[in-house]
Amino acid sequence: MYEHKVKWCPICSQGWVEIVKDIRTGIVFCCCSECENEWNDPSDITQKSCNTTSQHGQICDVDDSEIQKMDWEKYII
Repeated sequence: MYEHKVKWCPICSQGWVEIVKDIRTGIVFCCCSECENEWNDPSDITQKSCNTTSQHGQICDVDDSEIQKMDWEKYII
């Protein structure tokens, strides 16, 4: 659980922001496990930079090779 967490959510302060993937589009992004706010890049995770809770669809786990391809493994804590 929370294998790809990158930050404690600055919006709700109740969940981990994780790297996930949109099942339908294959887009990799970051999403809070509690409030479901979304960010397109882990370097943008702040309260002011929050996107929406519905930009992407149903999510699934992303594999390590996809994260490495995007050079996002440095954000995982």
